[in-house]
Amino acid sequence: MTQRPEYSDGAPCWADLSTPDLAGAQRFYGELLGWSFEAPRPELAHYTNCHIGGLRVAGMMPMMPMPPGQAEPSSWSVHIKTSDLDAAAQRALEAGGKLLCPRHEVADLGSMWIGLDPTGAVFELWQPKRHLGAELVDEPGAVCWHELYTRDGAAADRFYKAVFDYEQRHIGTCPDIDYTLYCRDGRPVCGRAQMNAAWGELPPHWLTYFVVEDLEAALKKVRALDGRLLFGPIDAPHGANAAVADPYGAAFAIIQRTSLTA
Repeated sequence: MTQRPEYSDGAPCWADLSTPDLAGAQRFYGELLGWSFEAPRPELAHYTNCHIGGLRVAGMMPMMPMPPGQAEPSSWSVHIKTSDLDAAAQRALEAGGKLLCPRHEVADLGSMWIGLDPTGAVFELWQPKRHLGAELVDEPGAVCWHELYTRDGAAADRFYKAVFDYEQRHIGTCPDIDYTLYCRDGRPVCGRAQMNAAWGELPPHWLTYFVVEDLEAALKKVRALDGRLLFGPIDAPHGANAAVADPYGAAFAIIQRTSLTA
């Protein structure tokens, strides 16, 4: 069991869900991934931490009210750890990123900044205080991996290297995939995949992978809980996996894990 891991700068350390139905999302993910939930915190926009065995694995919150005529899609967000939020945000802006939400303090938990990379994917910077990130990873129900899906892999590689100084390991190009590992200190921390025509009009995005013990059984449960299959399932070196959506349209991936060692 991988408990309370240490996160290097540039490593995704947390994922949370923005949903139009907090109770409905808890039912879905509770049954699918075995989560239990803290009571929502009104002082933090009813933010809720999700647990496995008493360890924090992810978060969720109600979608923020939007002006008439505007709609925020339900989605999972990735938080990338930094020990100097202001410096990382400045590098992001200088490298062509855009500001979506300026630095703000989240109680005594940490500081965050939300931006848009030059290819159109939203990402979040997190400088931790008391909240260091997920306390359990790489176990059933917990996060094990994050990937950026973009239509301009070269531009994404330049941007994220400028912001986080990733060592980038291009795995190779084949007719179906163009994939680069983003590494820190020689260890892969996340990946970048080139989107192709098969992705249709889906915008660039970060995708979070959750471990399941049995992919086929998990996919049946997704459908029974009114979720849907988006892509796959496929067999991959690190485990059979599929991209799915919850009943409110938030996309994520599930994987029957083998190894993420590269």
